[in-house]
Amino acid sequence: MQVAERDGLLGAVAYAFVRVAERALRNGVLQGYRSVEDTLPVIRGRIRTAEQVRRHFGRAFPVEVAFEEFTEDIPENQVLYAAARRLLGIPGVPAACRPGLRRIGDALADVTDLEHGSTPPVLQWGAHNARFHGALRLAEVVLRGASYDLGDRGVVPVDGLLLNMEKVFEDFVGAALAEALRPYGGNVHTQDRRHFLDQACQIPMRPDVVWTRPDGRPAGVADAKYKLEKHSGYPNADVYQMTSYCLGLGLTAGHLIYAAGELPATRHAVRNSGIQLVRHAVPLDAEPGVLLAAMEQIAAEIAGAASAASAASRADA
Repeated sequence: MQVAERDGLLGAVAYAFVRVAERALRNGVLQGYRSVEDTLPVIRGRIRTAEQVRRHFGRAFPVEVAFEEFTEDIPENQVLYAAARRLLGIPGVPAACRPGLRRIGDALADVTDLEHGSTPPVLQWGAHNARFHGALRLAEVVLRGASYDLGDRGVVPVDGLLLNMEKVFEDFVGAALAEALRPYGGNVHTQDRRHFLDQACQIPMRPDVVWTRPDGRPAGVADAKYKLEKHSGYPNADVYQMTSYCLGLGLTAGHLIYAAGELPATRHAVRNSGIQLVRHAVPLDAEPGVLLAAMEQIAAEIAGAASAASAASRADA
């Protein structure tokens, strides 16, 4: 990967993260309940009897307790704070993003800072943190992009930090499409393992992005491909894979999204199926706004194809 392409992708991730996170934080920092075990001079919550006997046998105080605390120091905020700090430590992140990253860090200054290299906490997705979903997806892109395996394909050093750019790109596509598809309703599922190609459910599929209608029916599918194009064009194996996804999901359109590349978007009508495949090449060396606009255009095309397919289905009925 060229330096311009690397910095372009990192810049787009940072730009999108700042924009979405600041919008979510505009209504205040998310709060929630956290399980706490502590030694206190008063009783709060429930007494940890075994620990009380072990540490303070024969004494009433201090007391070993466990309780639920309503606080800002919850996994969602820890992930956002860690991502902001991680991005601030990467030289390739544009200077224009840094004030926003600092504001995010200041807003979350009271949360626990995750140790560098530690596994991020598992997030519970639901209505309670719905306004933070976009920011959290992008934060996970940043945190999952770190790699210490020198054998990884696509790993590049950035001022002492190793980034798995293949993983960053794939995760970025999922997060960017999730945000871009938000105005169209439905839900976006990344690395979705619930689908199978065959009726016996023995051949699993795992598309990078599946967009579903509110009732759960698949409406769109996309796959991110961190591959340099060959002189003869894009790899045919990717087309075969996407055709299988469309067949298994019952869709008439599928999208392949490639990093960099000079070839324009190409369309292929698959024989005897009614399936159309679209191959996109996003400009990683472009300004962050241009890259995000390209993702929004792809999202609009996915939504448009879904609307057309739905209209055709109603007409046939």
